[in-house]
Amino acid sequence: MPRLLKFIFCGLCYLQSVSVVLAEGEAGIISLRGQGHYYVGIDSSEPGENGSVKIHNQMYVGYQLPAEKQHPYPLILVHGGGGQATDWFSTPDGRDGWRDYFVSAGFDVYWVDRPGFGRSPTSHHYGELGNDANSAIITFLARSENWPGNVMDHSDPTILALLASSPPGPYAGNEISARNLAQLLEKTGPAIIITHGAGGVTGWWAADTSPQNVAGIIAIEASGSNPLSKVRSGLTFDPPLAADFTPMKDEAMCDIQPAGSVSRLKHLAGKPAFLIASEFGLKAGHECASRALQQAGVDARYVYLPDLGFRGNGHFMMAETNNGELAKVIIDLADSVIPK
Repeated sequence: MPRLLKFIFCGLCYLQSVSVVLAEGEAGIISLRGQGHYYVGIDSSEPGENGSVKIHNQMYVGYQLPAEKQHPYPLILVHGGGGQATDWFSTPDGRDGWRDYFVSAGFDVYWVDRPGFGRSPTSHHYGELGNDANSAIITFLARSENWPGNVMDHSDPTILALLASSPPGPYAGNEISARNLAQLLEKTGPAIIITHGAGGVTGWWAADTSPQNVAGIIAIEASGSNPLSKVRSGLTFDPPLAADFTPMKDEAMCDIQPAGSVSRLKHLAGKPAFLIASEFGLKAGHECASRALQQAGVDARYVYLPDLGFRGNGHFMMAETNNGELAKVIIDLADSVIPK
């Protein structure tokens, strides 16, 4: 075979092999009527030299809008700690991520990088530069029977791929992040917020700030989901909780408000909220959090994945081998908050 033809032939063989290894499309064919990005929360109050200004606090927003929108409420994806919006894009082994499943299902989808993560640059206003990402935290949080690689091998390609998106920070903090998310909600109108891990506080506080633009919340092993914890400083109770408020224990040993003097979450009362936990993730406290939310008037439900037949999952369930099946669970929950 002539050298040139051999080169072309082998090159095509190589591309074929790559397409198999990096094959995607598990979520189906996606057609869009629009996509793009912008920033919210830009603070330009700090003067620079010669009349210039400096900026910080900005939060990146990306979005994809399916050609055939099938749901009235968009989804807003808020990543967890040590990650960024790419957590939703694809899995560490190259399969479609939840974003693709949601868009394919006909949802308008928005995603953010909380200030200090991903495309939302960090700033000296937030503190000093942190340490490099360390795989120890990933292998701890990712422990799972459904991880696409060796979850306990710190040099496993899937661990390194996930770790590669983990910036050193510092993070701007939940107050700024929640304020920015509330600003995004003002632009999108009523939406369903989906939070993961440490992004939970951002979601709860933003929902309290802009309740008219929140159709529901899906909190995936999300921190700050118990309104009686220290996150209550960013929530509106009616009547206000006393500064020295101390919860009591119910029959399940969960923290609740004393009977007879229950304050309601004024801006979240009646809102549907789902607290999702996996078998090997950070499920501790989420069932109790749902009880505390219910007592405060939120239509909160605890969703434990093994009860739905999904065993072996961990904290990074959106990256695991059954992420497509789990995406359908999230889609069904989102559909359930839509008025019939």
